[in-house]
Amino acid sequence: MTTSATYAQALYELTENAPRKGTKYLKNLRGVLTRRGHEKLFPKIFSDYQKLMLKEKRAKAHIKTTPTLERTRLLLELYRRLITTP
Repeated sequence: MTTSATYAQALYELTENAPRKGTKYLKNLRGVLTRRGHEKLFPKIFSDYQKLMLKEKRAKAHIKTTPTLERTRLLLELYRRLITTP
């Protein structure tokens, strides 16, 4: 895991637990990056953070069961029963 990905993961976990303190965390992150000489990582951290948010959004959408998916599942189940019945 790269340095920017580690920073992004830490920021993501912090904002997930306390979303109202997001601006405070960003200011603190900016200060830490400046002190450590990692200011150039800020754009990469932001893109990694967006990737984490997108990953969570897609995971939630994937889990979500729509009526169409449920109907397809039932039809496949019935079809399998029909095929396996002697």
